[in-house]
Amino acid sequence: MKVVDFLRDFFGDKKTVYITQKLESERYKLAIEDFSIQMAINMIAGAIGKCEFKTYLKGQETKADEYYLWNVEPNVNQNSSQFMQELISRLLFFNEVLVVEVNNQLIIAENFTQNEYALYPNTFTGVTRGDLTFDMPFSMPDVLYFRLNNKDIRALLSNLIKGYSEILNMAIGKYKRAGGRKATASVKKTKSGDKDYEQRIEDFFNKRMKNYFESENAVVVIPNGVEYSEITGEANKKTTSEINDITNITKEVMFRVAQAFRIPPALLQGDVADVSKVVDEWLTFGIDPLVDLIQTEINRKRYGKTAYLSGSYLKIDTTAIKHIDIFSIANQADKLISDGLYSVDELRIKLGDTPLSTWWSKEHWMTKNYQKVEYMGKTEGGEGSA
Repeated sequence: MKVVDFLRDFFGDKKTVYITQKLESERYKLAIEDFSIQMAINMIAGAIGKCEFKTYLKGQETKADEYYLWNVEPNVNQNSSQFMQELISRLLFFNEVLVVEVNNQLIIAENFTQNEYALYPNTFTGVTRGDLTFDMPFSMPDVLYFRLNNKDIRALLSNLIKGYSEILNMAIGKYKRAGGRKATASVKKTKSGDKDYEQRIEDFFNKRMKNYFESENAVVVIPNGVEYSEITGEANKKTTSEINDITNITKEVMFRVAQAFRIPPALLQGDVADVSKVVDEWLTFGIDPLVDLIQTEINRKRYGKTAYLSGSYLKIDTTAIKHIDIFSIANQADKLISDGLYSVDELRIKLGDTPLSTWWSKEHWMTKNYQKVEYMGKTEGGEGSA
């Protein structure tokens, strides 16, 4: 973007614009926009940071180097939670994120340039992390490159919120004026050309009265020839309507941000009645698609087609996101074990407890009342009665 275009976009088409006035307007816009977006990003990043990255080798769950890399220490400077929260934050904020492997460590790039080709793998150059710039180019098959959407959702949100910010500025201005001090002043006519008196009157209103109104406790000397009287009454007091206007607009902005990031608006705003139902909706429509994007990229780059088809892959378990009260699900837990769906140890792990690691806790059990359909109506001695 050219400088002239930036200034025209920032200040508008007015010939004269006071910078302080424009910056004040932009300050409110940026505050509500950044606050809402950062809340949404932190909520999603924190949730996925709690997930367990399960690794499988030929269909069997294993815990080896790859498991340790994703669940404990991806690099020497970050643990898995810090790494994943940064990855998700960058993905949601910048719409893309690049992860390179150097010396068996996963490094999130802070800056990079992607060189796109039609018939060959794309390459990444100018990859930096902190004060380190990698001299070598990275090829697409050798990196983990996550891209969220074809369009930058944050840029689209910024344009959408711009309209709300103007309304918000009007509401804030109304709030300020509602509690402001009002007064009337009359100035006796003076002889034309008395520049000294005119200057004193101008300084009085532009400087001393300004400081008087802005100070909590102040005294001002009224010049000769000026009659000053403050207006008092209920009309000058702030009311709840001005505060409600600001609150409603803020909620509307948060509602749009929540929609953009696939978060139930009530969950982002913190005013939910049925938390469990809302969280289930969020996991289904907000978290699961993002998790699928991440684990698919990991599987195709770090495992490959042959290993994946033979049962070696990585799966992100999102069940840890939702808190489970073991006493409230006691009946369901018994049903899961008696149906043979989970072993005791598997269920204990789901509940965040340590496995017993005994022979019977690793077995799958099923109650005797479950049997094949063709056996129904038969007795141990043979066919049932006609």
